[in-house]
Amino acid sequence: MPSSKAHEPQEENETSGTANTDAERNPPHHHRRWVTVMQTLTLITVLLLSTYNHARLNQSPEANAATSWLVESEPFQDLTPCVEGGVRIHTGFDNDQDGILDADERQDSAVLCNGLRGLSGPQGQAGVSGENPVPQRFSTEMLPLGNETCPQGGVVMSSGLDHNTNDLLDQEEVHSQNTVCNGVMGHNGTEGQMGSIGPAGAGALVDKVSPPAYLCEDGFVVRFGVDDGLGNGVKNNGLLENSEVRETLNFCFAPLRSERVTDVVVGLGDSFDTNCDSAAWMEQNAFFVFAANDGVNGCELHAHHSQSNTTSMVVDLNPTGDASPGREIGMASINGGARVVFDADDGINGRQLWVSDGTLNGTDVLGSVEMSAPLRWAEGLLFRSPSNQVLWTNGTDLRHWLALPSWNTSQQQGASSNLSGLSNIGQAWMHADEYAVWFSAADENGDVEPYRLTKTGELTSWTINEFGSMQLQHLLSVGMDAVAAASRGGVNQVLRLYDNGSHGWLTSISPSSGDTHLGQGMGLHLIGDNLVYDAMTVAGEPRLWTTNLANGITLQLSSTLLAPGAQVGVANTGTRVVFDCMTTATGLETCMTDATPQGSRVVADLTPGLMSSDVRGYAAVGDGWLVVSDGVVEGTPTGVALWIVEGEAMLPVYNPWPGSSNSSEALSYGRMVISPTQAWFIAHDGVHGHEWHRWSHGEVSDDWIVIHR
Repeated sequence: MPSSKAHEPQEENETSGTANTDAERNPPHHHRRWVTVMQTLTLITVLLLSTYNHARLNQSPEANAATSWLVESEPFQDLTPCVEGGVRIHTGFDNDQDGILDADERQDSAVLCNGLRGLSGPQGQAGVSGENPVPQRFSTEMLPLGNETCPQGGVVMSSGLDHNTNDLLDQEEVHSQNTVCNGVMGHNGTEGQMGSIGPAGAGALVDKVSPPAYLCEDGFVVRFGVDDGLGNGVKNNGLLENSEVRETLNFCFAPLRSERVTDVVVGLGDSFDTNCDSAAWMEQNAFFVFAANDGVNGCELHAHHSQSNTTSMVVDLNPTGDASPGREIGMASINGGARVVFDADDGINGRQLWVSDGTLNGTDVLGSVEMSAPLRWAEGLLFRSPSNQVLWTNGTDLRHWLALPSWNTSQQQGASSNLSGLSNIGQAWMHADEYAVWFSAADENGDVEPYRLTKTGELTSWTINEFGSMQLQHLLSVGMDAVAAASRGGVNQVLRLYDNGSHGWLTSISPSSGDTHLGQGMGLHLIGDNLVYDAMTVAGEPRLWTTNLANGITLQLSSTLLAPGAQVGVANTGTRVVFDCMTTATGLETCMTDATPQGSRVVADLTPGLMSSDVRGYAAVGDGWLVVSDGVVEGTPTGVALWIVEGEAMLPVYNPWPGSSNSSEALSYGRMVISPTQAWFIAHDGVHGHEWHRWSHGEVSDDWIVIHR
């Protein structure tokens, strides 16, 4: 090796040059001796080190070689949520020292997604506006019995363009025409063994009726069904009755109706407060039942009858004060919307569980329960008794949850025997789906673990913590499995409980300090195979994450969407999720995700700039959402109103109190209630105080074809 001095810069001055010359001419004797000694010692040291190194090299490599740390990259093609592909980085010790990082040697893995493709170029200039479009027209013609084309009658549906603008669809303007014939009466049945003639087959029927007045003022409904006497119908009477209808086509020639529907306290007074604002839709009778205070009888049960567009008090449950129906557990419809279950105080027996069909005689008390929200299971509802027993009701009575009317005695006894060694059932948490009830319970040692009881009475257990108890949060069913947030080493991760009693940890998110607080803001939600949730890796900054249940990839979806779902909540259509979130550029706004990075964004900055919008509620309808929020339209503030999210757009659709300086303050009380045809919410219109309003969502849910004349 060359001496380092060879690379040092040489000083060029007269003083140093003279000194060097003098030293070379008269070298001191003692200096040469010291240099000789140092050189000898250095040579001895080098020889010793060389001998030691040679001895080390001759030793066994197994005794001295350190285990290598390897890094391996694994590229992959487009794979949700990395839609542009990416690479997995695996690291670990090469325990077998074969120079390859085997699968069982991997200590940690990370996923890096390829960047998204660049944005499209700027949009070109708008084209020249076209002429006013020719209006479309639709007409129907009923065909009588004996018609040549439809011997059993039917209907001809025609559509086209009204070229002469006479508001009629003339014959020469018809562009498309479809004929739907009534079905032919079925043949006689085959001859029975005793020679009797079999019953006549049921015929297919088609008719045209007027639409519900509370939905459409000008239109019609084409109904398709079978004259088979289904439900309360009469078989083979030639009439298509409501219970025999299988499908409908709904047409309206005006905007669907949206309006205020109550005025319980006549005039400007409010009919609701925070202790009196629960409601539910009863589908069977088209009743909207709700708690309201009329200023005379206190907070009692009321009902709005949609067909007659009238509202009345159902019953004064507490003649001496407020019954406050649904104050603690809300209202839940059961029996296909025939009845509603709620809590109320009659002034004598304290707060109990009640049931009502929307009439005075159909309202009765069921018994005492703990005041917590019920779970739907086995065509009924689950509650807890004051003595911590699990109870079930279908609105007829309140019974032990293992005494299901659908179970025989053997099933009931078997389920009871399976649970006999458990205590504190469901005290920590409970979750129900269409197949089973998932619940916490303590075994003989006091360890609390997850259990599942199916509708057929089969019990499954899991042991997550071998040395203690396990607490689960935010449970979500995935087929016959369930996923939840649970603590692993003091940090919340996603846990999957498999149907066969095994389990697996799906994530290993590493926060910089503390806990991930996984699911604390928005819970867990499923979009296809992708689990979407919030989690923290930086303290105080929860962000949006996803885990693909099929391939195990876990990915942070956005670095800019903060605190997802923390203030308002989440609404899931099954293909996308909408939620509230914060960004440094927009403040609090409505955001969405489809479980991909490019599909995770702010939907619209309703209040432009850093100012936050006053977002109050979400509801999923069809493939879109309803949002209650304030905003700005063409520079004018809307106040709190109803908006829809369709595709990539967000549009205002109903403002109970229009005007730039007005705000309906919608959802100051209550929550949105979604019926099959309408969305209900409490709002102020400036004249009648806070009352219930309804907005028909048929165009969003694709249930109605609206043709504007």
